[in-house]
This record gives sequence, structure tokens and C-alpha cells, in this order.
Amino acid sequence: VAHFGAYAIFAVLLSLRLHARYDFRGILAAVATSAIFGALMEFLQGLSGLGRDADYVDMVANLLGAALGGLLYWLAAKIIIIAFPTGRVYE
Repeated sequence: VAHFGAYAIFAVLLSLRLHARYDFRGILAAVATSAIFGALMEFLQGLSGLGRDADYVDMVANLLGAALGGLLYWLAAKIIIIAFPTGRVYE
């Protein structure tokens, strides 16, 4: 659960930065970056020699969390666009 939530938050925060510049592709890039980072961390954990193993269940949780974070960000962006079509939140 911790991996899932952490990578969902990571993807949302990265989407905030990338969506403004690259539109929907920025959200996809944020999800991909988050998922790849999670997989890399699990892989390196197994190589570290510190008694930790790469856990493929955690890797899947990272991927699913990143995907959910991107989806939540995309939905929130769509809702805001529908609610405020002029782009002005404070009227």
C-alpha cells in the first residue's frame, strides 16, 4: 500500500509540472517516469548487497500507483476545465 500511494503521489506531482508544457503527453511521461523510477529502485535494491531483495510485487505496486496517479491528475484536470471553461478560477 505504501508503494502504491507513494508512486501515485509522485506521478501526480510530476504531472503538475509536465502537463503545463506538454499537455497529455506530459501526463504519460510522468506516469512512465514514475514507473521506470520505481522499477529501477527495486532492481538496484536487489543489487545493493545490503540484505534487501528486489520485490516484483512492489514493482507492480509502483507501476499501478503511478498509473492511478496519472489517471487521477487527468480526471482532475478535465473536471477543472469543465467547471471553469474560461480558465479563470476566481470570478
